[in-house]
Amino acid sequence: MDFIGYKSDALGAAVALVNAVTAEPDGDADTPPEQSGRRLRDLLVEHRYLAARAPASAEPALRAWARRLRTVFDATSSSEGACSALDVTAVAVNALLADVQIGPHLSDHDGQGWHFHYAPPEASLVERVRSTTAFAVAMLVSEYGVDRHGVCAAEGCRRVYADTSRNAARRYCSPACANRAAVAAHRARAKLKAGAGEP
Repeated sequence: MDFIGYKSDALGAAVALVNAVTAEPDGDADTPPEQSGRRLRDLLVEHRYLAARAPASAEPALRAWARRLRTVFDATSSSEGACSALDVTAVAVNALLADVQIGPHLSDHDGQGWHFHYAPPEASLVERVRSTTAFAVAMLVSEYGVDRHGVCAAEGCRRVYADTSRNAARRYCSPACANRAAVAAHRARAKLKAGAGEP
């Protein structure tokens, strides 16, 4: 997905944040807060945010935002009465957009050349992450509906994915989960054939 010159991978950051914070319940329960906060900052740096010097105090807000972002991925399998999964997803996206500080402008900070920012110049790291990731999932849903994102289809996996590939066939968070699911399906078919007495 091309964000018209925006320097960070906002959609990748949204997926990575959701998975780091919500895919493993109590996964960070024994992790010291400073190490947990550093992990989130490193994750953002990997997605080209200038986050290395972000204060540790940003961690709780980033975690809360990751849980909010998850609502968009979870909504793909939701339907409430007459509402379609797309309707539920749109409501989730609009709730995110309503809560972000928007201030579009061009910036040339840190020698990166002029590029687009969604948050105002004085925005904190958390505000920048919130605005860019909210826009990223909004653009994904507006272009592709609910066909390009969701929760991994592998049994027992809670990780999420966003598919920006050409063929839009992704249903798993990783090749490892896709392979495990394929092996499990193959074994189930073999067992069914054996039970039916097929050669």
